[in-house]
Amino acid sequence: MDNYKKDSLTLKGAVALGTGVMIGAGIFALLGQVAELSGTWFPYIFIIGAIVSGFSAYSYIKVSIAYPSARGIAMILMKAYGKTTADSSSFCIDGAFYDHK
Repeated sequence: MDNYKKDSLTLKGAVALGTGVMIGAGIFALLGQVAELSGTWFPYIFIIGAIVSGFSAYSYIKVSIAYPSARGIAMILMKAYGKTTADSSSFCIDGAFYDHK
């Protein structure tokens, strides 16, 4: 955390990052599958998903205010479960995208 620069992520940057992730992963990748699986219940499922996402965003905001850090989800995992879990999660995520050739 010694390399963290205060105010390195602006509000505009954080909103752009969050919006990009939500649109990229949530809408384009999964919306069609959810619509197919839920059928006529799709509008209700969509609203429930929006509510759950709102609670998730609110919790990220509260934790980020309490513990400002550039580590994102890794910092939350470290605070909740300790350094080993955060490092293990990072290793697993990196391993999933790393070409092992």
